[in-house]
Amino acid sequence: MEVVSFFPDPNRLSETPPAAILDAVARGRLGLDHRAIKALLAKPNETMQAVVAYEDGPRTDDIIDLQADLVNLIRHFHAKEGLPLLMKIVQEEGPDFSDELVETVVSFGADALEPLLAVHAELDETDRSEVAFLLASLGVRDQRVFDALAEHLQYDARDGAFLLGLYGDPRALPVLRALREELKPEEAELQLEIDEAIEQITNAKPPQPRIDEFNIFEFYPEEQELPVELLTEDERIELLDHPLPSLRAAAAQSFFNREIEHELKQKLLRLGEGDPDVTVRARAWETLMDATDDAEVVEAMLKVMRNAETAIDERAGVLVGLSAEADRNEVRQAMEDLYRLPEGRSKALEAMWRSVHPSFRDYFPKHLNDADLETRRNAIWGVGYHAIRSEMDKLRAFFEDEELRMDALFAYAMTLPGDLSPARMKGMLSRVEKDAKGLTEEEEILVMAALDERLVLAGKKPYFAGKND
Repeated sequence: MEVVSFFPDPNRLSETPPAAILDAVARGRLGLDHRAIKALLAKPNETMQAVVAYEDGPRTDDIIDLQADLVNLIRHFHAKEGLPLLMKIVQEEGPDFSDELVETVVSFGADALEPLLAVHAELDETDRSEVAFLLASLGVRDQRVFDALAEHLQYDARDGAFLLGLYGDPRALPVLRALREELKPEEAELQLEIDEAIEQITNAKPPQPRIDEFNIFEFYPEEQELPVELLTEDERIELLDHPLPSLRAAAAQSFFNREIEHELKQKLLRLGEGDPDVTVRARAWETLMDATDDAEVVEAMLKVMRNAETAIDERAGVLVGLSAEADRNEVRQAMEDLYRLPEGRSKALEAMWRSVHPSFRDYFPKHLNDADLETRRNAIWGVGYHAIRSEMDKLRAFFEDEELRMDALFAYAMTLPGDLSPARMKGMLSRVEKDAKGLTEEEEILVMAALDERLVLAGKKPYFAGKND
């Protein structure tokens, strides 16, 4: 397949070949949303050719697994040429294939019979259960299916009884009743399973033509952002020149809080100074936060900050970028002025906590119950970075909040009383784990990062860094 070397415009896909669309999605260069789906559905023959040929070439550059999406496209088009791919997935997935795959295979009815029987014949007896389930679900009366299910009954009586009940063929009744008679009293669970299968077959209706009311659009958002964080650095730099402002902004933001080389710094500076979109400029200024050791960058930010005509969103981005310059009176004053504007308050609090300037300490506690989610989030981080221990009970309450638990865990680890020595770090981690009623692996890594941050802020070496990937 020809390799795509560009980021397609999701609003202009009508001339983009389906194979290129699928390739771009797989490489994280295009979101699979309603716009992309419409472009694929507009060219059914080309799209199915691309689906069938998708795995013919090396997919070493893929960062997104399209298997479920290929299944959805096959189901939408009800394309028989997609059956070999479905059978390949059935064999590869084993007992773990999805409900969507089951429904897609079953939607083909009799057309799927021969391919499924072929797969069933290739598998060992121990691996046939899921394929037998697909055969039983087809609703196709065929001696070979009956024989396969009856054979499965001999290998696994409980599962076989369930499958014969699902199949609903009256010919299974004598077989099930004979097995029922042979059971011992202590095999009550199996007796019950067979009784249920017999009842299901007795009440079964003749197989009816299957109507598949599948709506592919229900599986996808109207618009989807790119997984920018999964792209390589070179790809994200390339994305800074994309014609869509939202993608330029996402690319700029992807470098936030990371070390920036000189060439990238200059590119972000040019975006901040000259991009026509205010959001792009704001994200560029924020990302330059760690480049304020460069006088050119600081002066450019101060120029924007001092301009009374600067839009609130861009002003907010500049002040986050200038957070390390909070020793300047005019920068602190600008943060306070932004804070007084309801639409700028959340970003003002972010700039304040990132500055770790003691003059902002009292701003955070009063916003822990703010109606705005992002304002609450930044208030939590402010409480953490300023170690406001009077608010620890409120931080613990956020452990039950799905949206804010991770933020609260970091802040709580930053606030927890204790001697900042390497010997105390494991104990503090255990204390957070206990108070949080357990930590996932991701949460544990976050808490360790917070404890390391405390050490660094205190002028000490991090303890946990390097102990985890």
